[in-house]
Amino acid sequence: MLGCMNALDYTIIALYLIGLLAMGFVLKLQNNRKDYFLGGRELGWKPLSLSIMATQLSAVSFISAPAFVGLRDGGGLIWLSYELALPLAMLGLLFGVLPFLHRSGVISIYDYLEQRFDRSSRFIISFVFQISRAFATGIMVYAISVILQGTLGIAHWQSALLIGGITVIYSLQGGMKAVVYGDAVQMVLIIIGTAACLGFGLQAIGGIDAFFQQVDTERLSTLSFESNGFDGQGFGFLPMLFGGLVLYAAYY
Repeated sequence: MLGCMNALDYTIIALYLIGLLAMGFVLKLQNNRKDYFLGGRELGWKPLSLSIMATQLSAVSFISAPAFVGLRDGGGLIWLSYELALPLAMLGLLFGVLPFLHRSGVISIYDYLEQRFDRSSRFIISFVFQISRAFATGIMVYAISVILQGTLGIAHWQSALLIGGITVIYSLQGGMKAVVYGDAVQMVLIIIGTAACLGFGLQAIGGIDAFFQQVDTERLSTLSFESNGFDGQGFGFLPMLFGGLVLYAAYY
């Protein structure tokens, strides 16, 4: 894989990483904590929407989901029934939780916990979140470091330090604005890159008709109403929908 990289590839990667750092320093002028944590409430819905989409994605998403769809026994597009829970969870949060938190003027859910209960409640829940996210983020950084290790030919610790260090620096410097705009740029690149990969992949196998001739048709099934999840078959419509609803509501 390293042999496929050329000077142009390295230049694009370097400019991208430098651009993220520059964005953090350009946006580092904040007057108070609302500017830092809420972007001064000046962020529009377009960059926020792209940021939320990019936050949901990670290197783990690009490794695990395609592996489930294309390689896992019993896998396939049945994964999409799990994703149907996402709009339901978002609607519940948008109409049930978010308006209340927005009107209360808090900066985070932990700020609300302190106002509603006490500082110890805020500390405990915040601590639990930090520990759980530390493990999850560690896995994400590890996954992308493996990819960088293979493409750039650098050591594992160097790739982890590179991506982790740059992310921490531009996030700390620019606050929420840097995070949102950085995510928005990444989401645009993800969409363009995914479309390009799809196009080149179809071209390599001979087009869309060749794809349908070669693909396992069982993997194209998106919904299964044959199981309620009590027989050990966890990919039925109801267990996938319920599991996704609980996960996404908690996640967001």
